[in-house]
Amino acid sequence: MIKNLIKRTINKLGFDLKRYNSKNKQFNFDDLLKDKISNNPIIFDVGGNKGQSIEKYLKIFEKPIIHSFEPIKTEFDYMYSKFKNNKNIFLNNFALGDKTEQKEINVTAKTGNSSFNKINLGTDWLKIRSKQYNTSEEGYVTSVQKVNVIRLDDYCKENNISVIDLVKIDTQGYEDKVLEGSLNSIKQNKIKAIVTEIMFDNVYDKYFSFSDIEKFIVPYNFRMIGISLSNNSLFSGLIFDADVYYFNKNFYKL
Repeated sequence: MIKNLIKRTINKLGFDLKRYNSKNKQFNFDDLLKDKISNNPIIFDVGGNKGQSIEKYLKIFEKPIIHSFEPIKTEFDYMYSKFKNNKNIFLNNFALGDKTEQKEINVTAKTGNSSFNKINLGTDWLKIRSKQYNTSEEGYVTSVQKVNVIRLDDYCKENNISVIDLVKIDTQGYEDKVLEGSLNSIKQNKIKAIVTEIMFDNVYDKYFSFSDIEKFIVPYNFRMIGISLSNNSLFSGLIFDADVYYFNKNFYKL
C-alpha cells in the first residue's frame, strides 16, 4: 500500500518510478576500459605531459605497465619525480612519430597545449588562454625546442614488446603521425585498443577529420566504439575536441 501511494504521488509530479536493474547500468569510459582490458595491461601513454593519464590508469587497473612518452624536458622531469619509484612505469623523454628525427616543438604557457603544429593567432581560444596566463597571443608560445622523435614500431622492437593492450594518444594534432609510425604493430595485431584525441577546432594550423585517423586503423580490424566530447558544439566552449575509442575486433567482441 505504501509503495503504491509513493508511486502515485511521484506520477502526479510528472515522474516515473522504476526498479533499478544493475544489468542496465551505463558504463562511463573508465568503466569500459576496466571491463574490457586486462587488470595488468601494457599501456602506451603518448603525450604524457605531467602524468595525468598515468595517475588515471593507476586507479583503473590493478597492476598496469605504463610506457609514457613526453618530449618536453621540464614535464618529463616532473613526471620522473612523481613516478621514479614505480618499477612498472617507464618514462621516455622523446616523442613518437612517423620517423626517427629531431623536430621543433612549440612549447606553450600551458604545456599541455604544446604542439609540433603552429598555433593560429586571432582565435577566441588563444585570446582567452593568453589572458589566463597573463601574456599576449604571440607570447603564448614560450619557446621552440628541438626534441627527439622515434617510431612506436622501433620502440617495441628495441624493448621486445609484442603486445600493447592500450595506446592512448594526446599529441595536439600529431596523432596521425604517431599512428603512421605504429603501422607495423597495427597490421600485425599487436595493439588491442587505441584512445586518440581528435581536434576539430582551428586552434592549430592543422586539424582532423575522422578519416585522417581511421585510414591507419580501420582497414586492420579496428572499430570505433565510443566518443567522449570535450564540448558538444563547435561554437561553444574554448575548444572542440574528442577522445575517440577504437577496439581491435580480433580481441574484443563488439
